[in-house]
Amino acid sequence: MRRNNLLLIGSESHVCQDYVNRYKDTYDTIVGIDFPAESGLEHYLSVDFREDGSYEKIAHFLADLDKQFSQIVFAVGVNPMNDVFGVTIKDWDTTFDVNVKAALFSLKSAYDYFSPQTAIVLIASQNGVVGHSQRIDYGTSKSALIHLAKNLSVDYAKINDKDIRVNAVSPSYIATEENKDLLDSYFGKRLLARIPYRRFVSLEDVSHSLHFLLGEGSRSMRGQNLILDYGYTIV
Repeated sequence: MRRNNLLLIGSESHVCQDYVNRYKDTYDTIVGIDFPAESGLEHYLSVDFREDGSYEKIAHFLADLDKQFSQIVFAVGVNPMNDVFGVTIKDWDTTFDVNVKAALFSLKSAYDYFSPQTAIVLIASQNGVVGHSQRIDYGTSKSALIHLAKNLSVDYAKINDKDIRVNAVSPSYIATEENKDLLDSYFGKRLLARIPYRRFVSLEDVSHSLHFLLGEGSRSMRGQNLILDYGYTIV
């Protein structure tokens, strides 16, 4: 019988935690990989993607679990507030190491444990679609992540014994308890005023979209970027 196992790379993010809370009962096993030392998940690896040997740790961890994953989410990311005048080489390298390099090489580490049919979703951002102040490294890294979904799809299409589909999802500002004060501030009201539908994206919006992209209903979508923004990027 086919096992429905989920691998969350960035499992401690708000997006992944909300998704698990809503859909955990649909999975046989949920496995997490992220920065924090501890997790509420039974199967979890703490790893710093900036350190040498991090991808070997992932490969050994997954080998010890000996499971195949039909669904994978990559949600690791750092979000520095940099513009062209303040960004440093160290900032730039760190952002790309975590936001882009980690996506590619963690998936390479996990490849042997992909199911014959595997759906992968990369969590990108509207900042990878439109320009924004103080996002010089973050926005560029998310653009690269969106394009990575396309290149991975082209490469995975050459595989005969597995059907691997990769897509990205790009949320706008996601309303959470942690950023409530920011979104209620003057800055937040200015942001809201430029959104045609005058709504911020919720974690529920993202989880439902993730569930769609991970499910069979999206099997014809390959290398696409699903934007969740209530119209932010269309004006």
